[in-house]
Amino acid sequence: MSADNKSITKDNVDFYLKEFSKIFKKLNGSKMPAEIILIGGASVLVNYSFRKSTGDIDAIIKSSSVIKEAIQIVKDKYNLPNDWLNTDFEKSSSYSPKLREIS
Repeated sequence: MSADNKSITKDNVDFYLKEFSKIFKKLNGSKMPAEIILIGGASVLVNYSFRKSTGDIDAIIKSSSVIKEAIQIVKDKYNLPNDWLNTDFEKSSSYSPKLREIS
């Protein structure tokens, strides 16, 4: 993906997440599992067909500290935006811890 085309689409969201998974496993081994729950636009991309793209993947992430390194490696490898996979939505007024329970 070029810097000019920062959209994450239904066609490439799985690819980026699989690449992230491979790198995370390589860095972390099988020591500690990771949990990523997609929220917002990325969740809509994966589950429905009425949205074509999103600028980032908002997620609830529970994992070891290696996860940040894996996110950075994928960002650099595919020229993705800095926040391509992030938890920034947790700082918004619409965030609720109950999202984890119902997602």
